[in-house]
Amino acid sequence: MLFSHLIYAEQIQQTLPTKSSEQPFFSSQQLAEERSQAYDDAIDALDNQEDDCSTEQVCDELSTAITDLEYAKRNHIDKNGLAMFDILGGPAFTPENGLMMALGGLYSFKTEREQTELQRSSVSLFGIVNKGEGDVGYSLRSRQNLFFDNDDIRYSGLFVLADQSENFWGVGYDAGKKQSASDHTLLNKTSLTYHANLDFKSDYGFYFGPALRLNYFKPDETNLPPTAIDDENFQEFKDKPLSIGLGFSLNYDSRDVTVNAWQGQYLNFEYINYNPSFGSDNHYQKALIDHRYYLTLALGKVLAFYNAYQWSEGEVPYYDLPTLGGQSSLRGLYQGRYRDKSAIEHTLEYRHTFLRDNGELSAHGATIWAGVGSIAGTDTELYETLLYSYGFGYRYELQPRMNVRVDLGFSDGDSGFYLTFTEAF
Repeated sequence: MLFSHLIYAEQIQQTLPTKSSEQPFFSSQQLAEERSQAYDDAIDALDNQEDDCSTEQVCDELSTAITDLEYAKRNHIDKNGLAMFDILGGPAFTPENGLMMALGGLYSFKTEREQTELQRSSVSLFGIVNKGEGDVGYSLRSRQNLFFDNDDIRYSGLFVLADQSENFWGVGYDAGKKQSASDHTLLNKTSLTYHANLDFKSDYGFYFGPALRLNYFKPDETNLPPTAIDDENFQEFKDKPLSIGLGFSLNYDSRDVTVNAWQGQYLNFEYINYNPSFGSDNHYQKALIDHRYYLTLALGKVLAFYNAYQWSEGEVPYYDLPTLGGQSSLRGLYQGRYRDKSAIEHTLEYRHTFLRDNGELSAHGATIWAGVGSIAGTDTELYETLLYSYGFGYRYELQPRMNVRVDLGFSDGDSGFYLTFTEAF
């Protein structure tokens, strides 16, 4: 019986290649989907064999064979551009939302599966119910990264709808530093964010295209905290909740995969003008310079550098001032605790993907990072006071080059536990 189990496992693996280099591209989507089903059938068959295994050796061999086929199926799906959908849920804790329950899904696909070098497009959606220091709140968050026409056209979008409480300290470093979060900083609000970029690749290798920004932030004025009552910017803009901006982005991108780069760099410039002629309640302008660099040290070992400078000028409402913190910027720092006309940050992260016994990459990884940042009312005052963030995280490759991200971040007076899809940068 021992040998029959192992011979059967070997026959399956000989029929279905497990090494990514040996897996073919099927010109027909139907054939590619049939191969996916063949992997599923083989995994189920070995699962049944494993239930009846009689010795530890047989069980270990069958378990290894099942794992090899599971990785092989994921590589097959990636190489053949097939769609994938996964659901993720669980508890999390962030400085902004407190304890929360999150449930979300990640859908990835190729817009043209025949274009083998085209990146996978992805759409994620998270629903969150949280109990912070205020009432029970909720939010919906969706991110879209779409690639078309051999990567000559790109669309990136962010949608956030929330009815939650949050802390508001005021504007400037001193306002955020002088007190801890409490009832004196807590306000309730309804907010909507929609950011969209449509980029086209030029003959010179750069991407250029229009950008749209929509921000709606309406505080509940029935019970405002002292920090909001005493803040001039809050009082000026509390009845001007809608900001609509149009602008453009210009960027150079040599990353291998945008949502989880192992090599290359990204240099981006964005300019947005918020104007009443667009329907905005406020008139101001903002700019962003964003540089990211990725260096592969060895298989599964990557250094990632992130640098970003935010600038604003004009009648900038408190809810759209440059800020630091949150799940993608100086993780562990409360997003919005420190806000002002300018902000800058620098983060270095080491990303490690563990190897399997056969030398190929596994689905498991870990990260550590450290970063510093600064906010100020004018550019000349940046770096006069520094904010910091450091932490570590776990990664699981849920879909090809698309990770579930679990991060624990720390900063001065704050900490956060984040559960989401794809990398911070």
